[in-house]
Amino acid sequence: MRKLILIGAMTLGLIVSFSRASDRPNIINIVVDDLGFADMSFKSFAPEDVSTPGIDRLRSLGIHFDNAYATAPVCSPARAGLITGRYQQRWGNYWFSEGGLPHREVTIPEALRTNGYRTMMIGKSHHNGGEAYHPLDHGFDEFLGFIHHTHDYLRLSEKDVEKYGEKNARQATIGPLTRGRDEKVSYEDEYITDVLTDAAVEYMGREGDGRPYYLRLNYNAVHHPTYVGDPKQLEKFGIEQFPFWDPEEMAWKKWHKKWGWLGEVDPDGRLRYLAALASLDEAISRILDTLESKGELENTIIVFSSDNGGTINTYSDNGPYSGFKYTLQEGGVRTPLIFAWKGNLPQDVTRSQLVSTMDIFPTLLALSGSSQIGDRDGISLLECIENPKASGHEKLVFDDGQSSWAVRYGKWRLAYREKPKKSELDSFRLTEDGKAVRSDPVLFPEGTFLYDIEVDPAESVNLVDQHPELVEKLTKLYRGWKKEMSPPVKTAPIR
Repeated sequence: MRKLILIGAMTLGLIVSFSRASDRPNIINIVVDDLGFADMSFKSFAPEDVSTPGIDRLRSLGIHFDNAYATAPVCSPARAGLITGRYQQRWGNYWFSEGGLPHREVTIPEALRTNGYRTMMIGKSHHNGGEAYHPLDHGFDEFLGFIHHTHDYLRLSEKDVEKYGEKNARQATIGPLTRGRDEKVSYEDEYITDVLTDAAVEYMGREGDGRPYYLRLNYNAVHHPTYVGDPKQLEKFGIEQFPFWDPEEMAWKKWHKKWGWLGEVDPDGRLRYLAALASLDEAISRILDTLESKGELENTIIVFSSDNGGTINTYSDNGPYSGFKYTLQEGGVRTPLIFAWKGNLPQDVTRSQLVSTMDIFPTLLALSGSSQIGDRDGISLLECIENPKASGHEKLVFDDGQSSWAVRYGKWRLAYREKPKKSELDSFRLTEDGKAVRSDPVLFPEGTFLYDIEVDPAESVNLVDQHPELVEKLTKLYRGWKKEMSPPVKTAPIR
């Protein structure tokens, strides 16, 4: 009966309702890290070296929005926009160490908890410092993971901390995960993607207390240090484990700049990235297998996205789109967005409306029959899911709080840079045999740029002189948006 109610509700543009909290679907909200926009094999422009049967399977179970965007090209701000359904610039969160996530901002888990859900976050948090950086401050009943920007993939124990010393371990994000607020949990000889998936499967299998669950599953794959590989995958890809950092030979900052920031190109860098992606993809398959074996696929909404675009320092691929993480180009802010709910939502379809990860919040509330929260910048995507001709956002705005901003409006993209931006990273290219070699740094010149993204995803033909009225209109849209935002606010870093 619920299935019929939902389809009818979607057709009429209504909100789903359930008579009891226990009737509501479970929700698994998967957020991966720095995934290249082309690095999913269901994409028509996926590179030949990519195989992601798990992600492809998830996509076949639901709706893929191929015109979806994060709210920032870097982790913390983008995650704040996703979890609140609001432009994080409203409270001064534009970049790293800015804005944090204030107590006053209502989050997805807080809204769902008031509607009868139990909640847990597993994996990366990274709420940008400030007074309320911890997941338990924002509606999660439970937490297992880490609160910084990344974590080592293999060295997850107190023994590793003892080996490196506390200062070195902290710099290199080595050591145990955290349960709750301060309980340290060690894992020896385990790969972090597997650890997080084990925890998710355990949570999904609990008897519970009659309440549905909201599980936010934040993988740090495929964020650096992808050169620390999963031994199982390295063997499959025919490469050796990369040498671990030795503090006696080189300071961490020099090591990380050399191998984490393309100071030196690793010929096998792309293969190491693909190995990390393969582990992540197997994790997605395992989540789906677990739900299927328990007969819970029809009772579980699954959302999948990346926090931002792929980055060249891990050898990812954003396909035809210009730019990468850290930039406001398309490649820095485009993200996959999949909603799946077997038997209740359309399957194996693509929608091309202009949408945002901010829309996850109101869409989950609508799908779960939960009370909506006002003052969101995100919109419910129920109508877009049902009707390919329904409207998404009229515009989406991006601002790094430094010297660059951009507006997406229909097929158009207006971008402005006050000063030229040279990538801190040298770039790379792949040889015919898949080896990475150095190429020149990417330069983004200053000025105003207008692109027709539908025909020019690489942002190569500036049409600003051909459409002055459109440039003026989109500039006014940006300025009106900017008046509603706060200036950047520095926050105390997480210690």
